Amino acid sequence: MSDEQRSDPAAPAKSEGTGESERIGERERTGDSEETGAGAASSTAAPAPLHETLLRAGAVASERSPTRRWAYPLWGILLVSCFVFYHASVLLVWNSPGKGLTKDWHKSYLEKVKGYPYFRGTRNSQSWAMFAPNPNRTNSFIRVFVEDQNGQLWDFEQDIWGIDRYPYFFYDRRGKVNRRIDNKKHYQRIYGAWVCREWERRHGGEAAKSVTFIKRYTRVPKPDVVIKKGGWDQWKAPYRQKEQETITCKTVVDGQLSNELRARYGLPEVDEDSLRRPKQRTWWDQQEAERRRIERQADRELAQAEARDRRLGQDRDKARTSDQTRTRELTGSSAPIDARGPVRDEVGEPSEDEVDH
Repeated sequence: MSDEQRSDPAAPAKSEGTGESERIGERERTGDSEETGAGAASSTAAPAPLHETLLRAGAVASERSPTRRWAYPLWGILLVSCFVFYHASVLLVWNSPGKGLTKDWHKSYLEKVKGYPYFRGTRNSQSWAMFAPNPNRTNSFIRVFVEDQNGQLWDFEQDIWGIDRYPYFFYDRRGKVNRRIDNKKHYQRIYGAWVCREWERRHGGEAAKSVTFIKRYTRVPKPDVVIKKGGWDQWKAPYRQKEQETITCKTVVDGQLSNELRARYGLPEVDEDSLRRPKQRTWWDQQEAERRRIERQADRELAQAEARDRRLGQDRDKARTSDQTRTRELTGSSAPIDARGPVRDEVGEPSEDEVDH
């Protein structure tokens, strides 16, 4: 402590208070600077969220030259433009009328630009035959008849003959189903199996005998004929019928209710051996079938090669025998001949030809 502080008692207190306040202020300033440094370090370690960066971040110069006009190179633009032009041209010509005045041009253009294989390969092919300018000229309906065990025929009512009226508010999809299964045996066989199962379900488990598909169709008159008559009613037009396919419920695959379905509908069970179930072929079954086919083909080729070798051996033996016979006829000797001359019949005894000589 200095002499001034000893002579003046108030001075030390003032000096100490002043020093204390200075020290507190210094600590506050140091703390502020430390907090500021910690805040800067935390901001450097943890970047701002993405939404803050996108919304409030400043502009950043791009590496791409700002004088570039297009986002993609010129060759890429030309390539995509050519493809779009080609696809659009084929699409427009494909969907244009393929009959009438444009028939020849339609076909020649698609053949020259390879439009047919391109659209078929990319699964873009489509047909507008049900619309103008070439709509269908017939209305077809597939009637389904069921023959019960007593030989009586029943109409299963799967067609829309006399039901579909125009205009209508609800579309009956049975019309589309009729057109789909028309004259297609594979579809009719599957559809007939369903009819057999449905008949069996509705009649207490009693199976039907067969299902027959009969096509009923009418001709659509030309527009000038319709205009002249003032309209046309297809239900009053003359129709024709043609029988297509008959399905036997006992032998068709999946044409009988399984015991699981019978238990669900409260029907008695039947023998599983009497049911025709579809064969489920997995990838393993297909591989095994292919392996067996290759083995059979290899065995068949081996047998053919062995038979060919036997025929060649037999032909050689026949040729050798015929040569020996011809040689004996030419020499007039019945004794076997070899390169040394007549062969002795027995050891030590010459042959007859040698004795004569």
